[in-house]
Amino acid sequence: MKRENKAVNMLMMAFGVIALGSVWGLLECILGGFKPEIAGIPISMGAVMAGLFGIGFMVLARKMFNTMGVSFAVALFAGILRFVAPVGTCVLCASIAIMAEGLIFELIVNRKVILGSINGTQRDFRTLAFAGIIGGFLIFSVGYIITQIMTPLVTEGSLIAFSDLVGILPLIAGRGFFAAALGGISMPAVMAVDLVHLDVNKFKKGAYYTASGIVSVACWVIVLLVFF
Repeated sequence: MKRENKAVNMLMMAFGVIALGSVWGLLECILGGFKPEIAGIPISMGAVMAGLFGIGFMVLARKMFNTMGVSFAVALFAGILRFVAPVGTCVLCASIAIMAEGLIFELIVNRKVILGSINGTQRDFRTLAFAGIIGGFLIFSVGYIITQIMTPLVTEGSLIAFSDLVGILPLIAGRGFFAAALGGISMPAVMAVDLVHLDVNKFKKGAYYTASGIVSVACWVIVLLVFF
């Protein structure tokens, strides 16, 4: 019986992860090509997406399933879907960045003080806001650096020059401000939504599988129809 329940829980988690990753990936595909400005100052959509949707979807997944690695799994599916859509100047860069953000977020979210606030054992929205600020900045900035290293390595088999990498650090830090600011909002905001207090295991299995399956398929179909 325990083995059967574990299998059901794993299946429910898989459906949920794919659905969340697909929605995040769809948003990346649709919004990733925008180039917004504020008072003539260009805003990095990568930073906006990381701080708003990246942090939001990954913390939601961790809250819903409370399993190590689930946030990275969501980012993995989002990155795969982002790779499918020819949006922006470097599709591979965007895909790698999303996956890197998931990996970095896993390292952050597994700290005891953050898990305590996410799981509700010691809920502190100030801690969540601070974690969102730090998390938003780190997943974007470190993810950007990883992207700069991995993209030429994958496409050309070469490494970026150290001097070139150092030269873009001020740019990364400046853009990271937006990811930090939005991360400080999105993490506590997600935790305040009633949905995250629900026990996924109490959902009606048939309705849950149907709804999450439809959401996942719809996201992929939309990407294929819009961009191909």
